[in-house]
Amino acid sequence: MNKTIIKFNIDKRLKHNQADIFRDESRFKVAACGRRFGKSYLATYIILTKALDKKGNYFFVAPTFQQARQILWELLKDKVRDKLSTKINESRLEVTLINGSVISLKGGDRADTMRGVSLAGCVLDEFATIRDSNIVWQEVLRPALSDQKGWCLFISSPKGREYFYDLYNNAKTSDDWNSWQFTTLDGGYVDEDEVTNARNDLDERSFRQEYEASFESYEGLVVPYYDRELNASKEEIQEHDTLIFGIDFNVNKMPCAVFVKRNSELHLVDFFFGSFNTDALMESIELKYKSYKKIFHTDATGIANKSSAGGQTDITIIKNKGYIVYNLSRNPNIIDRVNSFNSMIKAVDGTRKLFVSTKIKKAVETLEKHFFDENGLPNKKHEYHDDVFDAMSYAVYHYSDYAMHQVKRVGMSGH
Repeated sequence: MNKTIIKFNIDKRLKHNQADIFRDESRFKVAACGRRFGKSYLATYIILTKALDKKGNYFFVAPTFQQARQILWELLKDKVRDKLSTKINESRLEVTLINGSVISLKGGDRADTMRGVSLAGCVLDEFATIRDSNIVWQEVLRPALSDQKGWCLFISSPKGREYFYDLYNNAKTSDDWNSWQFTTLDGGYVDEDEVTNARNDLDERSFRQEYEASFESYEGLVVPYYDRELNASKEEIQEHDTLIFGIDFNVNKMPCAVFVKRNSELHLVDFFFGSFNTDALMESIELKYKSYKKIFHTDATGIANKSSAGGQTDITIIKNKGYIVYNLSRNPNIIDRVNSFNSMIKAVDGTRKLFVSTKIKKAVETLEKHFFDENGLPNKKHEYHDDVFDAMSYAVYHYSDYAMHQVKRVGMSGH
């Protein structure tokens, strides 16, 4: 087949900075990009161009299989349908091209399913949020590229200074590697007004990470912008309030934060701590707040955890009481929860939307003394700081502008 027939006009299909990455001839490319830079379009044209040029197996890997479907599947099908493909497998998320190449969408959380395949190339999308990303790359995908001397594109918004950060820096001095750092505005798809609005919604560290593609250092206090006076709540629970609960399922502790919402503000007005299990916690809540409408936001482990004698899951116990439960199918990245929490404590423009009663001493102490550990994650060694923060943040995440600005949200189920 005449290859010129299937070449893409990159100048028309990609923005300037995307095209620079596309045209670079390095075998391994690492691109740190702000939100809405156009990562999916870039990845699509790179993997299609390479696959049409050389017959082989190609992987597009997202943090999960479902995310791969959400990010690329419809876009990829749109580009190949009726012209460049001979077969599209909806269940396996595989496209067979007219030259025999196969592009498969994969989830990084299922690393073992990618073993044993010889690859001509791959894209690792949102690489910074792939679980055990170093293992996925070093033990699974890098060996798969060896016999064909295959290529790889790592593309992601930064998440702290972990393995993606190391790859980005090492690429600058390694042969046949290259790296780039582009902001959201550099992508050309989002205008300055929208970025300005986002700046006002997020805290400074979150904005730099998400929109300026900055590798932020996560050290020191987990909630550095909390002010005991400026974030103090004097709200009282009113007769017709809907109570919002955040629970971290943890036997013998069962930390549970209780909020009320006032317009766009969340106020922490009560806290439960020390129940033996979910049944005991529900009894305490019913005793104290029987007549109130209740909404629960929970740790995703509650879908499977069974803390009751009858073997019911934690989520089932709450739902059987007739309460509304909005639980995530999987917990958001811990740094996303930290960022969403801080954006409510104090946004870049100084706006504060999260307030805490100073009477809740465990919460106040946690906000003032909870530190990151040596790995840049909230320290789990303290007796209760991490548990209290988790309970608060599971609820706060759902009401933050930061979470609404996330392009790829984890799934949510309700009742």
